[in-house]
Amino acid sequence: MRRLVTDTLVIAERNLIRLPRAPELLLAFTVQPIMFVLLFRYVFGGAINTGRVRYVDFLIPGIIVQTAVFGALVTGLGLTEDLKAGVVDRFRSLPIARSAVLLGTPPPTWS
Repeated sequence: MRRLVTDTLVIAERNLIRLPRAPELLLAFTVQPIMFVLLFRYVFGGAINTGRVRYVDFLIPGIIVQTAVFGALVTGLGLTEDLKAGVVDRFRSLPIARSAVLLGTPPPTWS
């Protein structure tokens, strides 16, 4: 277990070093949820008729789930990018925990 955590942290550090080359990802994951909350609460809040149930009570949990799904999608894209580039094959030749590659997977750089 200790090796898995150490290997995951090393791979995550490698990927965080690449993050300044893709600042749009950091911006997207911080601004997008805030923007959606404001949009669905104040712009569309009165336009959606939900009957007796208050629409706003489900807004924040929905935004959290949506952000988690988008994060999983970006992780999958990052893993695909690393698979195509051969990075994962290089990791397999090292004595690291196999699940550390998935747990420390980067967001794609789209450069």
